[in-house]
Amino acid sequence: MNPIKLLNKCVLAAAIFTLPNVSMAQIPSVPGVTGNAENLTRETSDPSQEFFARVSPDGKFLLYNAIDIGYSLNLTNGQMEVKTNKSYRIVRKEIGKPITNPLVNNAAYPTWLPNSSGVIFSYIKPERSVIVRSDINGVGLNYISAGAMGEDDAEPIVLKDNSKILFTTRMSNSRMICSMDMKGGNYSVITEGAHLSLNPLNNNKIIYNIKVGKTFQVFTMDIKTGEKNQLTTGEYNNRDGAFSRDGKYIAFASNRENPKKQNKHIYVMKADGSELIQITQGETDESDPTWGDDYMLFFSSNAENNYNIWKAKVKFQK
Repeated sequence: MNPIKLLNKCVLAAAIFTLPNVSMAQIPSVPGVTGNAENLTRETSDPSQEFFARVSPDGKFLLYNAIDIGYSLNLTNGQMEVKTNKSYRIVRKEIGKPITNPLVNNAAYPTWLPNSSGVIFSYIKPERSVIVRSDINGVGLNYISAGAMGEDDAEPIVLKDNSKILFTTRMSNSRMICSMDMKGGNYSVITEGAHLSLNPLNNNKIIYNIKVGKTFQVFTMDIKTGEKNQLTTGEYNNRDGAFSRDGKYIAFASNRENPKKQNKHIYVMKADGSELIQITQGETDESDPTWGDDYMLFFSSNAENNYNIWKAKVKFQK
């Protein structure tokens, strides 16, 4: 799915939660966690909808998407229509501290440059989204893909040696994983897929989603050899894979707890797909897991009817 469209679906759901006189199931105020998690904490509490958290290389800061929603109700032919007005921005905050620092407006999918030397993201203000980088304060927008490579350049990540940028874009109705150098040259298409993430210890290995039949599944790929490995299966959606900082584990989101429902929860497995454990549970919806230090997981949850960033430490059974 188009990453911006996926965000828009979450935004629409969040907007409906706030509509007056609309009957909705009560969402718990706190995500449910299993015995495989401890120290559950709400990291952000702003009224904006917050997704796609990314922890800085030094483990001290977060980048994430914040989306403000305005809405209007229109009655057309007896049908109520909800029109949402969305404003995207990238926010930085120090982990564990309440103060937030908005960096760039009209931008999404932020990622840290190696050594926290800057920020790279998808700039959605142009007609077609492009990849842009800035300094750590969001100052000095440097267009890398000055003209969009496809219909929607998004989800950029940078190899540790600063040699390449990997990103996704839309081509002929498919989301493709591509690469380019830091100046936007040497562009190439790698494979089909979305929600791209790197193995921190082996930058040749990526993790991504792709639809298999009617459901999304998590794959890894060695971009040097082209070898692919499907890690998840089943008649439910598995997505948003992310490697732990030591490369030993993968966190992802799935609706496998109840495939008849759309709400997802966070799961963790070994990097080879074995020894699956469940982290969150219940009536909330979680997505976009990412790892901090000491196996701390950050993720987005709609607890209390608003998508904010939460964190919990994974407990591995001995």
